[in-house]
Amino acid sequence: MLNQGDLVDIKEPVSPHLEVAAVTRRVYETLSPAPLFHHVSGADPKSGLFKILGAPVGLRKSKKERYGRMALQLGLPVTSTAREIVEKLIETRNAKPLPPVTVSASEAACKQNILRGDQVDLSKWPIPPLHANDGGNYLATYGFHILQSPDKAWTSWSISRTMQVAGEPRSLTAPVMPGQHIAQVHKMWADSGAHDTPWALVLGGPPAAAFVGGMPLPAGVSEDDYIGALCGSPMEVVKCETNDLLVPAHAEMVIEGRISTSKKVPEGPMGKYHGYMFHDQPVPEPLFQVDCVTYRDNPVVPICVAGQAADETHTVWGSAISAELLATLREAGFPADFVWMPFEAQSCWIVVSVDIKKLAQMNITAEELCRRAGDIIFKTHAGWEVPKVFLVGDDVDITDAHQLLWAVATQYRPGADEYVFGDTIGIPMLPYMTRASKQQVPDPGKGGRSVVNLLLSSEFEGKRSWVPNNFEGSYPADVKDQVLKKWKEYGFHEE
Repeated sequence: MLNQGDLVDIKEPVSPHLEVAAVTRRVYETLSPAPLFHHVSGADPKSGLFKILGAPVGLRKSKKERYGRMALQLGLPVTSTAREIVEKLIETRNAKPLPPVTVSASEAACKQNILRGDQVDLSKWPIPPLHANDGGNYLATYGFHILQSPDKAWTSWSISRTMQVAGEPRSLTAPVMPGQHIAQVHKMWADSGAHDTPWALVLGGPPAAAFVGGMPLPAGVSEDDYIGALCGSPMEVVKCETNDLLVPAHAEMVIEGRISTSKKVPEGPMGKYHGYMFHDQPVPEPLFQVDCVTYRDNPVVPICVAGQAADETHTVWGSAISAELLATLREAGFPADFVWMPFEAQSCWIVVSVDIKKLAQMNITAEELCRRAGDIIFKTHAGWEVPKVFLVGDDVDITDAHQLLWAVATQYRPGADEYVFGDTIGIPMLPYMTRASKQQVPDPGKGGRSVVNLLLSSEFEGKRSWVPNNFEGSYPADVKDQVLKKWKEYGFHEE
């Protein structure tokens, strides 16, 4: 990113107490280059001094390279479109998994430094609070947890924010919600009678790892195999020092330990990806005990400061969910041309572009189409995370928020085009669910989901009696070509 002018080296000392987070949050909102903080004050070099990289997968200001940081993570050109990114993820999903290759500790960069037991003191690390009203300091907002089922059949990589437990030099905690794979594997260990679940947390893993960790693959599918498929070669892994888990050998930092199956500690609150910071009380979550830390020389720890779009909770998570749902719809024979989770909708919308030629062949009503979409999407792990689905014609660029807003404003018919799925299970973090009265929402993890039809009646016949009244739709090709060729001559700047 440095060679592309998309990185700002901040070498003056900065405070971990909100300054790092405030700079990072403003970077997201101004589409500025990613900040790399070289000297975060308060760090004790003996405890594992690290640099902090903010907004690792934020958006770029250039329209041509808007998704550049996302593309680089996947080995694609910086000019890649949203569709090309999603199709790359689907290609990976459908490719033959390449299992990782185990290397020795001497070959693993993440083993250059090792802290064991009482050598670890998280209180001396520059772990930042991310919002003024957060309930604690968050070490991991852009890392991933690694767990393995007791029978070793399933290795799960999952993303969940991780908070330092105040006053405890070797304790962390994280949300472990029933719909998450981390919770499912953790429950397997508890059901087996174990006191703890072996665990590792990777900070600064392989560039594509966060996409794979965020891919809502079905339960039982091991994400580590997909890094190889995504990168085209097997990932190198190394065994942890204190358990049998395998972690990326060239990660910046690896934290090893155990998740208690019985003990819980207060976690949160934290400003969430929906864009709200509520004044909530902490929630009891499992205790994560740190036994060992291994790390590179001069490691770089990436962070995500969640909030109003777009940050990594929208760019990485959103594109991974889009890819999974597009692949699932295609496999089910649904006439989906493309699927996208608009960043501006704070991970609350999935929009499906419908191929109207294929739609016409189905001879189906709007209600039947919406019911079919909901039945497919809401039964998937990816659909668990998305409450609202919009179906729109393939003449709308669903990656363009202006075009999508145009479609919603002009094609949604109040009271007739929305089909509610009140009995489905979903993520229990939605503000309109958790903030409603118990009379309105007795169970925040159930309901609050719908599919909205934005297709006009003629599109169900494969026809459109209109063209979009804009530059692209209102002028012949020769006129458009002439205008574009003479754009600079008119005195305009290239975008």
